[in-house]
Amino acid sequence: MKKFWIFIITIIPLFGFTSCDDRDEIRDEIDALSARLDKLQPQLDKLNDNISTFYDLVNGKILFTDYSYNEENGDYTLTLSNGKTWTVYSGKPENGVPEVTIKDGRWVFEYNGETKDLGAAVPEDGKDGVTPVMSINDEGYWCYSINGSDPVPVDGPYNVAEVGSIKPSIFEDVKTKDDNNKILCFKLYDDDVYTEIPVLGGLDMTFPKEPVSVKQGGKTTITATLTYVENVVINPTPLQVELTDAVDNNLSISAPAGLETGDYKIYFEIYSKEGYRLVKELDVKVTSND
Repeated sequence: MKKFWIFIITIIPLFGFTSCDDRDEIRDEIDALSARLDKLQPQLDKLNDNISTFYDLVNGKILFTDYSYNEENGDYTLTLSNGKTWTVYSGKPENGVPEVTIKDGRWVFEYNGETKDLGAAVPEDGKDGVTPVMSINDEGYWCYSINGSDPVPVDGPYNVAEVGSIKPSIFEDVKTKDDNNKILCFKLYDDDVYTEIPVLGGLDMTFPKEPVSVKQGGKTTITATLTYVENVVINPTPLQVELTDAVDNNLSISAPAGLETGDYKIYFEIYSKEGYRLVKELDVKVTSND
């Protein structure tokens, strides 16, 4: 009996050490996967932004007014009519990234040689189109969801560690149509047709300098240059703002005597005759009258 208890006491630590080693290994794997997912999240956010923004552009929900081109990497940065900017990564990513494209008016998800129809990309039968959202689950698989549905894993394994440096692009090519650079052409993967989206016809409102300075109880007048503007709406502001039809010195800004000193913004909503809208802002600094 004495020898039996010695044996039991001897093997207990062995089980204990083995169990701890397994738990440590599993914990390390979970931590490593979490770290990869955290690293990939910015790319996922940009991929989803690409899908959503392109959908809005194609369907006329937003427009772009200007763009810049990076000759070094071929990327375009668009200024959108909602006041945001959008960087378009041109060129096909490597390492077998899942491809989201539009075919025959429907979103299509292609991966590992398989194709999934995700729903209408453009309105049909009086209903709005849908916008898919991409994600990666806790097991490291690509997933997609439609209209707020639960994420659905894509068939087949995918090693998320390989995609840390991939640009989140849904375009195989982006280019300008002519020398006037008034139209950008977007080519989705496996699509022979370019989608043409025109620059917003020069609609703009510019100011000679910023910020504008005005004293408490004082007034200043500057020139606002309007291009293809049919109507202007000035958003509520503690400043007193008046815009006239004159060519020069057409924008006057007054600061009430009791207004606190500091920095202010004036927001102008400008509209073209077609009804296109842009929000322009003007920085104003109110200084002391002393």
